[in-house]
Amino acid sequence: MKIGLVRCETAMRSCPGTACFAAIKNRTGSFSEFAGDDIDIIGMISCGGCPGRDAPRQVKEMIRRGAEVIFICTCLIKPIPHPPKCAYVDEIADAISALGVRVVMGTH
Repeated sequence: MKIGLVRCETAMRSCPGTACFAAIKNRTGSFSEFAGDDIDIIGMISCGGCPGRDAPRQVKEMIRRGAEVIFICTCLIKPIPHPPKCAYVDEIADAISALGVRVVMGTH
């Protein structure tokens, strides 16, 4: 399965993505559903900053390159590393879903 990840622009300044990559490797968190699947990471992008309007453009490119599932990283759905959680996450997820790709909320 080919996947893409969308992460928070602000959170990426302090988070190198290690928990997301560990969840992929160990098939924990949202990746437990894919325990028997090979996972090929097509890309990991930031939302582009608030309000996240850059994400769909970049996701289109990941889809063009074969992404089948897009994961909205945990930093967008929980207050990680700092509160509050992303105010735009539902809009971002809806815009990506409208591109015809499955969206999974959260990574680890």
